[in-house]
Amino acid sequence: MSAFEQYYVEVLRFLTRKLRDHDSAQDLTQETFSRALTLPPGGDVASPRGLLYQIARNLLIDRYRSSKRQSHENLEDIDESCIVAPGSWQPEAQAESSQHAARLVAIIEALPPRCRQAFVLHRIDGLSQSEVAKQMGISTNMVEKHIIRAMVACREGSASGQDSKG
Repeated sequence: MSAFEQYYVEVLRFLTRKLRDHDSAQDLTQETFSRALTLPPGGDVASPRGLLYQIARNLLIDRYRSSKRQSHENLEDIDESCIVAPGSWQPEAQAESSQHAARLVAIIEALPPRCRQAFVLHRIDGLSQSEVAKQMGISTNMVEKHIIRAMVACREGSASGQDSKG
């Protein structure tokens, strides 16, 4: 079975979750495999799956940067006097968001290693629980327990951060 047959649906699901647009995800999935096929021959690829995910992530980043550039170019046509920053752009909201993100990162880093690995693979990398179980060599039930434990820790950490604000 080729890497295409083995990972196409998986990469497509990953990109669909990230983009929330199936058509765009199909385009980026095709581009991912196209770029993988154009890599110079002779390079040993230890993990074809890892390579495909890295290419897909890079394409997501390129797409994000491109959309930011386009939105900045469009802003040049707008009269600056009518621009009011939304609340999320205000310094206080940005600082609060940064503090919340830092708390979550600290909570995730403090998790036991296997719990953290399962949580990151599922919630950050977008793998299904069965895919995480297969990759980690544990049962799906154990993956679910790890994810629940991590989610509870994140919620408790977020709630205690909210309580300490005011």
